[in-house]
Amino acid sequence: MITEATGRYNGVGTRVLSVPGAGTPILLLHGYADSADTWRGVLRELEAAGRGACAVDLPGFGLADDRLPGPITPQFEAFVDALIADLGPVVLVGNSLGAATALRAAARDTAGLVTALITLDEPVMARHWLARAARLSDYTWFFRLLATLPVPEPLVRWCVHHAVRLFVYGPGYRADAEFLASATRSVPTMRAAAARGGDAIRYARENPDGHGELTLACPHLILHGAKDRIIPVSAARALHTLLPASELTILPGVGHCPQLDTPAEIAGLILSFLARTAPERPAAG
Repeated sequence: MITEATGRYNGVGTRVLSVPGAGTPILLLHGYADSADTWRGVLRELEAAGRGACAVDLPGFGLADDRLPGPITPQFEAFVDALIADLGPVVLVGNSLGAATALRAAARDTAGLVTALITLDEPVMARHWLARAARLSDYTWFFRLLATLPVPEPLVRWCVHHAVRLFVYGPGYRADAEFLASATRSVPTMRAAAARGGDAIRYARENPDGHGELTLACPHLILHGAKDRIIPVSAARALHTLLPASELTILPGVGHCPQLDTPAEIAGLILSFLARTAPERPAAG
């Protein structure tokens, strides 16, 4: 059964969803404007397999504390570093923003606290027209205007509901009603929608050049949905080129959040990858 608790990492209060089990804990990081709720299906599958895991709300999302003023990338990274220091060693798994944050955390890890890394639909390596446009300007004028539009809240919720179904899930996959409700509640007004959009642009502009040179000491599996409408498969291939020792798997028919489309398959891929590349070491003595 998934249990819900609170935690504080790098001074940020957050919500932690967890399941009990054996083995190195699997730490799950969600994507931009999402929450730990995206991992509920995977958590259930991991629990059924007897594997302990947890998912957290990143700063500013879900039930976590708001982010502070200033650059947002360092806030995500300091939060996850504190998580790893507290929970480690861990297997690190991230989707979208969580994938980029997990990747850099693993690259910074000099203490061997990240034993394996799995990234899903990592966004920073994207170079398609949407990514290029996002990095051209901060579009401050646009988001200020957007925040003032007198759009009724029911219409905002309707738009968010349908945008999540269209851009988060793969075509033909049924959206989870509980997750849709959670996502809709997180963006109740045009002001909230403008803030989300503005911060997404800020994150893109804070990361204009991909990841640069990275070295990983742990095994790395790259997963990417073939039907991702936000980040193209070319981003996953570019990441695989950057890290040639990694494994790459493209998921047919799957969208931007594979953990929502096919939680059982994602859990299975995580566990099989760990069994091959990061087997559990017997306890000393």
